[in-house]
Amino acid sequence: MPIPFARTQRTAGNFADIASIYARPLLPLDGIKLTSLRPPKALDQVALSIPLGFDRSLLSLNFTHLTDFENGRFRILSASYNRSLSPRTSLFATVFKSLGGQKNTGIYLGISHAFGSDVSASANLSTGPGQTTAGIEIAKAQPADVGSYGWRVRDYEGATPNRLASASYRASFARMQASAEQYGPGARVSAEMEGAIAIAGGGVFFANRISDAFAVVDAGAPGVDVLYENRPIGTTDRHGRLLVPDLRAYQKNILAIDTKNLPIDADIQRTKQIVVPADRSGIVVDFGVSTRAQTAILTLRDAKGEFIPPGSQGTLDGTKEAFVVGYDGKAYLRGLQPDNAITVERADGGPCRARFAYTARAGVQVAIESVCG
Repeated sequence: MPIPFARTQRTAGNFADIASIYARPLLPLDGIKLTSLRPPKALDQVALSIPLGFDRSLLSLNFTHLTDFENGRFRILSASYNRSLSPRTSLFATVFKSLGGQKNTGIYLGISHAFGSDVSASANLSTGPGQTTAGIEIAKAQPADVGSYGWRVRDYEGATPNRLASASYRASFARMQASAEQYGPGARVSAEMEGAIAIAGGGVFFANRISDAFAVVDAGAPGVDVLYENRPIGTTDRHGRLLVPDLRAYQKNILAIDTKNLPIDADIQRTKQIVVPADRSGIVVDFGVSTRAQTAILTLRDAKGEFIPPGSQGTLDGTKEAFVVGYDGKAYLRGLQPDNAITVERADGGPCRARFAYTARAGVQVAIESVCG
């Protein structure tokens, strides 16, 4: 079934959007008059798309009437044809004719093919007023992952040759790109690097461009894997911190740490947090990991040598630190001193007390046994 489309647009006075103010041609186009970059004063367009039921093709008819910012008037009639030759290959053709003034006519033919998920190639032939151009372009799209790369090669031959070669690489601290381009008699070579510097959480971080919000994760130890929305996003530096860019502002973002690389004696308050940062701002996410919490696994037995029953609750004297006894009389205690005393309310009734000594050992989970009588 044919699909109609129509639209009309008007601007008033000297209206201009941000894109048109800052836009500029990359290279001078000798002998070619550019259409004004300002929004048109008037734009009317009518189109009709016709899927061909007997073939995997689409035919489109289009009429455009435009009055640009400098009062130039254009009326263009065009027809386009698109056909999918395979899931990765498509053929396209366009014919246009300008009505009124110069009455120019042009034809554009092309074919495109995708090699895998990130490499594509296209070839085209165009003819218009006074010149014919044929060209080919091959490009590899660059993913957002650190360590990824991309490239593009283009060669258009005709009255005004247009050749381009560019490559880009994304490091952890910035994205870098270099290119060489020729347009007619002019040529240029350029290099650029874009990234971001964030100062938060007691550190200075260099990262790729941050377009929304970001977080600085403090995992308390180096070499800890950090996950964003259950996907690995990076590993903490020697200070135990990592900058996580591209969080969604004013939305819930889930950050987590993988505890397998934490020191065995680390005390972990939480492994996952949900944060909602403001637009173009950062947030520090502290997982409360400490390797100086003075912790130990305490195994408690009664005077008969039986394990204190699970579910028994105790407190460490001189502190508000409470703990629960699990299976096999084991309890996890933090904030210990060289000499400690505890009181336990047994799950099967009646209190008991125990005393024990503690010596911290870096990188080792201290285990202690004591009698609670």
